[in-house]
Amino acid sequence: MADEKDAQAAENTESPKPKSKMMFFIALGIGILLIGGGGFFAYSKFLAQKPAIEENAESADEKNLGSPIGEIYALEPFVVNLADPKGKRYLKVKIEIELENPESAAKAALVAPKLRDMVIMMLTSLGFEEVMTPEGKIRIRDELLERFNQIMRPDRIKNIYFTEFVVQ
Repeated sequence: MADEKDAQAAENTESPKPKSKMMFFIALGIGILLIGGGGFFAYSKFLAQKPAIEENAESADEKNLGSPIGEIYALEPFVVNLADPKGKRYLKVKIEIELENPESAAKAALVAPKLRDMVIMMLTSLGFEEVMTPEGKIRIRDELLERFNQIMRPDRIKNIYFTEFVVQ
């Protein structure tokens, strides 16, 4: 009888081991998932910084509220030869101007030949090196803005946009 009890005890001790090991690993896996999920939640809510894109978008919206976009008037594209000793380079540029009010657009349409003449005269006096650098393009924009405002007086041009700029 003692042998039977020892045999039953041996069987009883062997059977629970696989179940208890399996339950242990399942519980361990669930615990790791819960801790990992909680850690991710805490990090994303409390520790992570907001993306810079959202901050920039908010500040850009605030800036746009202060200065609304004015009326846009597009000039015909310009194709001019650059002041190059070999005479083989040309510039194709398309310019759009931002005006303060819609009435200024009507005036811009009337003085468009003057604006075009001024742009052509200025661009043909430039060399390849002057037009290719970012600083050169900014200088061209600033100079055009100043000259356009002289022609458009008393109306004012807010900004100039190059919508196409090709040098070949």
